[in-house]
Amino acid sequence: MNDVRLNRRFVETDDEREAGQLLSLLFNAYHKTVFDAIIRMRRNYPDTVVEPDEITNDTFVKAFNKRKEIQEPEKLVEWLVTVAKHLMIDVIRRSRQKRRLSVVSVGTFFDVEKEEPFASTLVETDTEQTEANRHLVARLLRLLQDTDREIVEFKGDELPAKEIAELVGSTTTEAVQKKWERIRKWLEPIARNLDALVDCIPEKRDRWIIERYLDGQPLSEITEALSISPATVERTVKRVRAQWKKAAEDNPTDPVSAMVKKEK
Repeated sequence: MNDVRLNRRFVETDDEREAGQLLSLLFNAYHKTVFDAIIRMRRNYPDTVVEPDEITNDTFVKAFNKRKEIQEPEKLVEWLVTVAKHLMIDVIRRSRQKRRLSVVSVGTFFDVEKEEPFASTLVETDTEQTEANRHLVARLLRLLQDTDREIVEFKGDELPAKEIAELVGSTTTEAVQKKWERIRKWLEPIARNLDALVDCIPEKRDRWIIERYLDGQPLSEITEALSISPATVERTVKRVRAQWKKAAEDNPTDPVSAMVKKEK
């Protein structure tokens, strides 16, 4: 069922009261379609606590709040199903994050620990080693943009490529696997040399920005501490990330030398 006239009235009305009344009609008309879509998706994630009724209700609440942004009223049903799936994905992501192992290893993401330790030689206990690894992983993830970061995090959860593709909205599992391989190709050399790469940034201000950014400082704190604009921070991070990525691709065994050579 798809009542285009009802959809259009709902999207176009400027009367909040009328919109609320129309929303009730839409809920009665499309509730089952949205609910069934959530149920089908939930079957793929039996280990995740999902409340289909709650997600369905949230979907229609979002439709009310975002109705002026709906460009094609005739496709409102498809829009509702897409919103419901995104809300479902948010629930799954939060669930995965809560269940993540307390012991985070760099080797969970990259095959590097067996070759050399990443923690200081002063680290003597397993707890300290774990915290050092956790800190490195967090810094590496800061170098990634949204979708790439999600892929790496889900890889850390050991999710199959098919599930990752669905969660990040990718078209195929092959596309996810190729993206993961590209990420790993340039990020792994950086993981091995992160501190040295930071140290070889020639401009002191750029180095301060990157150090603070990698340590997870909010943008507002960085700008205030260094008396610079948010745009300056963003440009610096983007530029340094691109330079490191190219250095890692040009010389995977020694990206630091590639960076130093470039500066000369």
